Amino acid sequence: MDVNVIYYILTANEEFGPRAKELVEEHYGRMITSALTVWQLYILLRRAGARFKISQVLEDLGVKVVALTPEIIKMAEECEKLDFDDSIHYATMKAHRVEIILSNDRDFDKVDVKRLF
Repeated sequence: MDVNVIYYILTANEEFGPRAKELVEEHYGRMITSALTVWQLYILLRRAGARFKISQVLEDLGVKVVALTPEIIKMAEECEKLDFDDSIHYATMKAHRVEIILSNDRDFDKVDVKRLF
């Protein structure tokens, strides 16, 4: 799962929030995200002036955070089709045999995963 899906839900984004919520409900308990997402979410929410307990948010949404390992970082560095943040998400997916990403980021259409949004 990409950070934008969680962010849309938490900020009640009028345009994308309803779709993000629908996807999370459909995939509840079967989603993973990189530890990078925790940091990205912290920064985004802090800039927006929002205060959430990120651990509680992830638990409530049914999202499991997986480790950012040296192997994932190496794989991400070798991905030339995505920026580094997206490459980390992509490499995390590959390391955990995940084939579908929940994301509003069309850059994921450049690689061999299915993007839902």
